[in-house]
Amino acid sequence: MSIHTLGSPQKSGAYVLELRLQYDLELTFGRFQNGRSFLLRRGWLYYVGSALAGRLPSRLLRHASRAAGPPHALREGLLNYFRELGWRVKPPHKKTLHWHADYLMESAAELAAVHVFFGDRPMEAQLEAALRALGAAPLAPGLGAGDRPGGSHVLWSPTRPPSEKISARSPS
Repeated sequence: MSIHTLGSPQKSGAYVLELRLQYDLELTFGRFQNGRSFLLRRGWLYYVGSALAGRLPSRLLRHASRAAGPPHALREGLLNYFRELGWRVKPPHKKTLHWHADYLMESAAELAAVHVFFGDRPMEAQLEAALRALGAAPLAPGLGAGDRPGGSHVLWSPTRPPSEKISARSPS
């Protein structure tokens, strides 16, 4: 479990959530593709997102929480990291499933790492491209990326690239 950051800390930026799936799993992403069920193979899942206008800490804490069951173990590390920066943060009181990422984060996949790219501009397309260059494949066009036709914010890889390679391939 680890948190990797790039740039000067600020409350806006992009991120990659890195999840480990220890066994095959069928998952639906709400109403995406009419509630189609996806077979997720054992391996590594990546969710690319951003939170601008000062919402980054709350967005990451939301992702690390679950609506049902205990939060991801990394949530405590995120809380501590943000508090060490002097930011007043707290996890959500209640979480409802809204975004495609929520369904992924609610699954049996465990959050293994968070890669944070501080900044105040959208970077999802560049981060998706960087993950593809490392061998990750999109799960489905439009998944988690309704604003980018053909893009996908959820990717899968059978093996985990070294964390420093994800950070090293950050957008410029």
